[in-house]
Formats: sequence, structure tokens, C-alpha cells
Amino acid sequence: MVDGMTGSETLFSLASGFALAGKVRKITPLGDGLINDTWLVATDRDKGVLQRINGAVFPRPAWNMANLRRVIAHLEDGKERDIRLPKPIPTRGGADWLEERGGFWRMLEYIEGITLKGVDSRETARSLGWSLGRLHALLADLDPAGFHDTLPGFHVTSAYLSEFDRALSDWRGLACAELSAAVSRIEAHRGRAEVLERADLPRRIVHGDPKLDNVIFDVSRRRPLAWVDLDTLKPGSVLYDIGDCVRAACGKGGRLDMELAAALLSGWHEAARRFLTAVEIDLVPHAVWLLPFELGLRFLTDFLSGNRYFRVDDPEENLRRAQDQLALARDVDSRFGRLSRIWREISATPGK
Repeated sequence: MVDGMTGSETLFSLASGFALAGKVRKITPLGDGLINDTWLVATDRDKGVLQRINGAVFPRPAWNMANLRRVIAHLEDGKERDIRLPKPIPTRGGADWLEERGGFWRMLEYIEGITLKGVDSRETARSLGWSLGRLHALLADLDPAGFHDTLPGFHVTSAYLSEFDRALSDWRGLACAELSAAVSRIEAHRGRAEVLERADLPRRIVHGDPKLDNVIFDVSRRRPLAWVDLDTLKPGSVLYDIGDCVRAACGKGGRLDMELAAALLSGWHEAARRFLTAVEIDLVPHAVWLLPFELGLRFLTDFLSGNRYFRVDDPEENLRRAQDQLALARDVDSRFGRLSRIWREISATPGK
């Protein structure tokens, strides 16, 4: 959507500042991300993706771009063809971004394909899991010490709980049954919420936000071609990635599709098993439970704080999002034994 600060003329001027071949002819909104603003730029010869990086969330764009360039260089060194990441398109002056109109702007390679709103087959779920596992495997030998933490505190559940406590204490809005129910669900599982944080998990380079919107699929075969939205590409645990991928691809209407989850986990394990440690393997079912709980916690905190982080269309949207994610966490918890048995069968092939 073109807003007052980024009118049509401004967008055309910004897009023309990047070294995209040809003359800019058309700019249209792209995707429905909750953090950055994104547009598809079409010239008479090429296409690119223009983004305004949310400076409140990512105040150091140089860090984001340095991480991305290092990973792309690593993949290209190995002549990797299974996974694509969009390459940065520099400005006409050779920089990685522009600082204009109170924001940070960059352009990335456009990768032709489609995004999916949902996964409707075990084959697609398995290929999605395999693709994420393949990305993890390819990055497993990178030293996290050489990367920037572009989002400090990300997936630190204890910190999210502290933010929630402050927001709830400061809340001066009207009480409602939906809010009370969401708060009760968080309180009921507070002690369990730090299960991954307390574990001695290896730090690896992870995608950080592996939801369906961030995967480009082949149009005909519905197989992943590329991973996009890479601002959270940084050191972390692969368990948060796989838990979030299962949440986004296999959870709908507050319920986990167990068959799709099993297929996705099977594909991921096939690609990632050679580097996984015993503690990582043991905690995968806990990650599948934790990620919807954690996101529900974050949505609810943002609602209580006045919707400052996630973009909303109405004041109660984050409350509804929180309800949906917390319902999904409750569903996973109610069938945790079955999920654990499925995962034990999948992970029977030895890892590391």
C-alpha cells in the first residue's frame, strides 16, 4: 500500500536509485508481511523487490545485509542449486541500501514463483520440511561468531514473559472474556515456556522466520525454490525454525494437522539428521508446542501495549491472533504424546 510518506512518485524515485536493469515501469505491493513494507518493481527489462526496512525493529541495516551476503557467498562457494536466496541489488552508487524519507530502503533479486496460503498435501509438507532442513545443513558449518545478531532477544521466551507481565500490569483497557482466557492460557504454561531456553542447544545460523509467506514455490510442482525475508538470518537454534515452520504450515484454526506435521518433520529430519545432536532431537516436539505459545504471547503483549510491533488493521487484531496461536498450542499440548511417538519413529535413523 502506498502511504503518505511513500507516494507513487517517491517510490519510483527510490526504485530508480538501484542498479536494476531498464527503466522502472510499474510498482505494486508485494506480500502481507507484518514488519517491513515490500513492493514488486518491474522495469522494461527486469524485476526487483523494493523493501523499506522497519528501522524500529532492525535499526542497523548494515548488519542485516552483511549476514545475507555472507550466507549467499557460502552457498555459492559450494555451487549450491537446491536452495536459492535473493541476492541484493546495489544502489547505483554501489551501496547495499538507501537511507531516504526517514527509512532504510533496499532492493533484492526477484525470484519467480508463488507463495502458498496453506499446505494441502503431505508431499508439499515433506518438501517444505526437506528444504528447511537442507538450508540448515548447508549453514551448519558456518561459525555463528562471525554473524551479527540483527534482532537481540528474539526467541528469548523469558524476556517475552517479562514484557507481557509489564504490559498486563500497565493495561488500562476494558476487560473482556477473550483477554481473560488468553491470559489464563499463558499463566497455565508459564513454567514450561523456557524449555528450549534452559537446554544446552548448539548455536547455528538459522532463517529465523520460516513461515509460508517466506518460501517461494515452483508453480507447477509446488516444491520450494527459495527462502526470502532474511532479516532474521542470524545465530540461533534450528529448533525454533522447525517449530515455527510446523506452526505456520500445519496449524490452522487453532488445530495442528498431525499428518501434515509428520510429513514436514520427516522431510526436515531427512535433510538435517547428519548434524543434529541428541539434545536437539529430543526437544523437537517441545519446539512444535512452544512456537505457537510464544507467538501467541507476543501477539497478546503487543495488543496490551497498543499494537506497536505487529501491523494491524483494527485495534483487536492482535488479540484475535493471540487467541488463535494459544489455541494451537493447547491443541498440540492435548496430543503431545501422539506427536512425540510420531517424532520418535521419524528420528529413529541415527543423527550425530
